[in-house]
Amino acid sequence: MPLVAITAFATLLFGLRLVSPSNFLDQDQERPGCYVLDAIRNGNWTCQCDITGDISSKPPFYTWLCAIISLVAGRATVFAMWLPGALSAWGVACLIFQNGKKYFGERAAFMAAIASMLTTAGLKEFGLARTDGVFTFTITAAAFLAFRAWTRGSGWTWFWIMAAIATLTKGPLGVVLAAGGLLAAWWERKAPDRIPLRGSHLLGIAAWLLIAAGWFALAYAVYGHALAAKMIGRELLGKAVADGPHRIPGTLFWQPPLYYLGRAAPWSIFGCIGFWRVWRHPAADPAERRFERFLFCWFFPGLVIFSLASHQRADLLWPIFPAAALLAGRELALLCDYIGSRKFAYVYAFLIAAIFGGFVAYYFGPHARMALTRQTAEVKTLAANLERAVGPEFPLTHVDDPRGLQFYLNSWRPKVSVERAAQLLRGAEPAFVALTDISKFEAARKPDDPPFFTLLPLSGQLRKNTTRIISNVPRLEKPDRYAFCFGPIHVRASNAGLVEATERGFSFTRLQKDSEITVTNESPEPRKIRLSSSRGAKEHLLGPGEILRLIGSW
Repeated sequence: MPLVAITAFATLLFGLRLVSPSNFLDQDQERPGCYVLDAIRNGNWTCQCDITGDISSKPPFYTWLCAIISLVAGRATVFAMWLPGALSAWGVACLIFQNGKKYFGERAAFMAAIASMLTTAGLKEFGLARTDGVFTFTITAAAFLAFRAWTRGSGWTWFWIMAAIATLTKGPLGVVLAAGGLLAAWWERKAPDRIPLRGSHLLGIAAWLLIAAGWFALAYAVYGHALAAKMIGRELLGKAVADGPHRIPGTLFWQPPLYYLGRAAPWSIFGCIGFWRVWRHPAADPAERRFERFLFCWFFPGLVIFSLASHQRADLLWPIFPAAALLAGRELALLCDYIGSRKFAYVYAFLIAAIFGGFVAYYFGPHARMALTRQTAEVKTLAANLERAVGPEFPLTHVDDPRGLQFYLNSWRPKVSVERAAQLLRGAEPAFVALTDISKFEAARKPDDPPFFTLLPLSGQLRKNTTRIISNVPRLEKPDRYAFCFGPIHVRASNAGLVEATERGFSFTRLQKDSEITVTNESPEPRKIRLSSSRGAKEHLLGPGEILRLIGSW
């Protein structure tokens, strides 16, 4: 029954997030969306890039999960991007309950599970397209596997496999965070009933190397030094010691403790009491004492690591929150015994109702009215109107529009400069361009350039920084002749409908005797171009500035 209640809570939170007015990708969630599109559209499953060509800063496990869901759904969606995090939040709550009830009792474990979800951090996890939620689940699972292996003296291979998945989610820090609780074995060294660390790690380490290091080797074979520079140099080492203006480790040591107190409120108060109890009044039962000390060592070494890092973000602390939630749950259970079940039930119900009310009020109120939220909503509407008018595939050239537009269009197309966009609209073929900074585009135009037309959104909805679709023709429709740019590749087509435009190539339909396709490589490097139709596919190698022209129903 408690697991049913936990599942119901998780389903309700995820459902409310999906139906809220801000049920779209905002802030830094668009970049992970690009990685998913790179996988499903371009076939880059080993390692992904965004539409600017920048390599992903994180390993691809979260991207793989979202991409698999997207393939089942037929396209990338917000649901596909949020579901892994939501399932992870639910999974963490279930792990907390199942492991906590063995040592703290079912009531304490249940309240700990609820406390892990009903915080500002937990609520955010149900609607976030980032790796943090999945990373938290993998570390939580690995930590409990480590505790089980410690107490049993065997089973370390499962810990290392889960640690490898954590590494594939966000990097090798996952191993350190998951194993932090094992410092409790040193804490227990003088206890007469202590359990030393036993068992072989050989097979587990081999599994970790095969999974985590094996993936890195495959990705390095594709991207070379650029991968190491991004993931190790800039992401792992850079954010630890040289991120932003605070380049001295520990300069912002005070922020992570405050993040915990604020983002885990109101349960963080009980968590702090729980930590104090572990330190000053450890449990008399050896098994319970061992478990509470494991939770203490899981939380505080991780907190020290995050406090010393130069890069500070509240979401980074999520992997150590489950340890605090369990101790908070035990304190709540003790409070229930102290003040009586009836009185406690009233207070507990009020807290849960207040948190739910705050969640609804925020996501249906202030969050929905934020400037960034409104801008993202406009982009989502623009994509829907464009697809409604001309279908899912359209010869659209992207300039400086938000990444979210391509996500909602289910496309992955490299951007071009405003100068190249202005040149494209000078051509004789109809062309369509997505851009945001209209003033830069106008500055790139020549005095004798033909007029351009804003097709979407409608004129009454235009503001200075509104993302818009402009063209050298006055109507939004699928033309028989068109031109577009895919990064440095310029394509002109006549009587050939565009089916797909990806890094893997361009696909056309309705080829006729009078069909004509011209592809120009405007890059300084040679490019492989693959053109396909219902009649087959052909691959061509174009040198810098080289032009390929195909006529007829090839």
